[in-house]
Amino acid sequence: MNIAYLVVECRPVKDDGYADLNIGDDSYIFHNFDAILNTGDWERNIQDAILVGIDINRTQPDHKYIVIHPESILKLAKAIMQ
Repeated sequence: MNIAYLVVECRPVKDDGYADLNIGDDSYIFHNFDAILNTGDWERNIQDAILVGIDINRTQPDHKYIVIHPESILKLAKAIMQ
């Protein structure tokens, strides 16, 4: 499977005792992951990712989302493994 982007839906922390992601003073837990398959057209790939984000905003207005490129995930994994 060739993934262009990963869209991560993040819900606000509600006394869960931990957070997967902090942005400023706000804390979030990873709620859902959507893989955007690589179409070979980078503009189409990012558009597909944005459309998933728009859907998250529409259906879960208190949730946030992040769009991550697979290379960035590898960078994070390498940093953790050091």
